[in-house]
Amino acid sequence: MSTQDPRADEPHQASAVVAFDLSELQALYQPADLHTLLTVALDEFDCQHLLFDAAFEQAQWQRAAEALHRLAGTVAFFVSDAAALEPLCQLERALRGGDAVRASRTVGQAREALASFRAAFTEQLAGIVRGVR
Repeated sequence: MSTQDPRADEPHQASAVVAFDLSELQALYQPADLHTLLTVALDEFDCQHLLFDAAFEQAQWQRAAEALHRLAGTVAFFVSDAAALEPLCQLERALRGGDAVRASRTVGQAREALASFRAAFTEQLAGIVRGVR
């Protein structure tokens, strides 16, 4: 695997729009509490993303797969379209199988999905702050 910065090839803008479905959560949480929930989830997302990046670059496939699994779990709590998680699932399977070739083929799509998920977190948080969501 390359030793270059793994985020250097990521798009600066998310290429696909991901929608979070917060309808059930909005019924349970006041806006301030929902904001806190999303903030904590985004912090967890960012931490796991850093762990994934480090493990992937060091070819520590099992550690990378574990971090990716936690990333997918964090996002799955909010995303309404399970198909949006498929790039992460494909990469996780490749990593768990120790298949570096398949992992290198699927990591780009997974990174694009991760960028989209992060953008969705940011958008939702901004919406809550503005009182739109």
